[in-house]
Amino acid sequence: MIDELSRELTLLEYMILGLIGSEPRTGYDIMSVLEGDAHRLSASPGSIYPALKRMEKNKLIAGQVEVVHETRPRKTYSITPLGETLLDRWVRSPLPVIGYREEFEVFMTRFLFTANRLTPNELIEWLDTCEKAIEQYNVPRRNFLEMLRSTAPIHQQLVWEAKLMELNMQREWVKIARERIHAEYQKQLISETNKQ
Repeated sequence: MIDELSRELTLLEYMILGLIGSEPRTGYDIMSVLEGDAHRLSASPGSIYPALKRMEKNKLIAGQVEVVHETRPRKTYSITPLGETLLDRWVRSPLPVIGYREEFEVFMTRFLFTANRLTPNELIEWLDTCEKAIEQYNVPRRNFLEMLRSTAPIHQQLVWEAKLMELNMQREWVKIARERIHAEYQKQLISETNKQ
């Protein structure tokens, strides 16, 4: 059942699981976060509430109606153990090499939800894997650009150069993230040692 459910979940549903996994939220809370975020996901009631209903039906989240002095009572959702399992599995799953560039937004969403789900060492390993995926995706494109330099029009060369620059920026971000997480982890270890 878990495998079946995880194949059926959309990016929006994983995003909702991650948001609810960090703290219980209402549908309105979820829409507010998605509207204010850089994600290209639809934050409309027409997409959020059907997803919440589906996820509650599949026991990924549990809703509790709050009796508030309003015309419409609010429903606050929290993640269930099954939802936690699926979210953990998704966060830990390897990144696809094919289509990596298109998947970077998904990667950033997954990275956001690694907080409190992966240990610092697991997170550093996860970032190492991501860097390798970027490099595997990047190598044939660099080779193709070299071939283009002698034959393709300047505009086509510039488009490919822009794509490679974007990949290099992503790889650089992964390196910076890994260094900062490692430094933060070391600071925590020193702090814990000093407390003893």
